[in-house]
Amino acid sequence: MATTITPVQDNNIKHAVLIDLDLDGNVYYISSAFQEVTYSGNTYQQLGSFLQVGEMAEDIKTTNGDLAISLSGVEATYLSDILTTPIKGGVASVYRAFFNDDYTLDSANVYQRFKGVITNFVVEEDFDILEGNDTNTISVSCASINTILENKIAGQRTNPADRNKYYPGDQTFDRVPDLMGVNFDFGKEYSGGGGYQGGGGRGGGGRDRGGGRSRNIQER
Repeated sequence: MATTITPVQDNNIKHAVLIDLDLDGNVYYISSAFQEVTYSGNTYQQLGSFLQVGEMAEDIKTTNGDLAISLSGVEATYLSDILTTPIKGGVASVYRAFFNDDYTLDSANVYQRFKGVITNFVVEEDFDILEGNDTNTISVSCASINTILENKIAGQRTNPADRNKYYPGDQTFDRVPDLMGVNFDFGKEYSGGGGYQGGGGRGGGGRDRGGGRSRNIQER
């Protein structure tokens, strides 16, 4: 969906990206600005060029698109905390903020550009042997809400629990657990005893029945 942004009159555009990361109920506010930014009552920590956001595609009609967000310069002491944090499934909201000439922020010049769910993350470690320095980068992939809705699973499974969830008291699938794993030899001759022989086959029984039909026709 298209977003209307107020035209910028001057050639010198001052802007930054504001990101809300909701990870398991804990919300982190970060930005690509060089100083702390306050928006909607929240203070966004300045990360400058350490925060990189991929290209955000926008079309006239609603389209799907993923967004990559990377954070570099992470200290090694924080890696254990990152790996134990439930990042997948988190919600990322990305805003584009335009500053005034004196670098003050007007809330009317902040526009939401993306909102999606984190589907994957990667931790990259780069160690410089000569300098003895290591650089850690965290990259997350965010899928748009439209992509999540397209991948939504519709229908129900063929088990009693799902059936009773949607249709309480219905016993249609009650015997499914008993039949699960049972092999059925479709077309195999019945050998359970009794007077009935399933399948007819090509044995004498089949010829007798054929002969019987011929005698009936002659008698008529």
